[in-house]
Amino acid sequence: PCKFEKERKEKEANRMTRDKELALASMKDIDGTDKKRIPVVKWLVEFCKNYDRTGNHKGLYLHGTFGCGKTFLISAAFNELSKKRISTEIVYLPELLRDLKSDFDSFGDRIEYLENVDLLLIDDIGAEKVTEWSRDEILGTILQKRMNNYKTTFFTSNLTIDELEELEPAISAVVVDGESKCLEYMEE
Repeated sequence: PCKFEKERKEKEANRMTRDKELALASMKDIDGTDKKRIPVVKWLVEFCKNYDRTGNHKGLYLHGTFGCGKTFLISAAFNELSKKRISTEIVYLPELLRDLKSDFDSFGDRIEYLENVDLLLIDDIGAEKVTEWSRDEILGTILQKRMNNYKTTFFTSNLTIDELEELEPAISAVVVDGESKCLEYMEE
């Protein structure tokens, strides 16, 4: 295989390993001794204990350095809630945008699903430049519908909310004002 095919296969293998780790993440596996994580873990434990589909629950914007465990923490909470038949979905935003561009046949169904799943994690918001199309037709549409239907959305990013606002003011406005009323931060 050519160099690019080999790189693609390596990336796919890494993604599958990561997806498996996230699918197995559990609240009991979280290191509770890391003082920087304690407020986030407490928030997630309370969220899991109090979440029901009928309420308007605050989402979470969690930022930190690459690889510090943001997605793992939220995945662990989502896996706990899945045991209670709460529907959850994690989407890596750059990959979602690429997939939607390349497969217009499933576009409507995928957007509708993301608008209606009980809990949604938009992973790595701010990782790539958001075009008008991806902001207005994808992210804005999904977040507006979720907000109107009291669906809870979580976000992870390597950017602080201020950095996201500087980079993408329209996106950060929706995240802060509409979706993620509770802001928590975690650094490595």
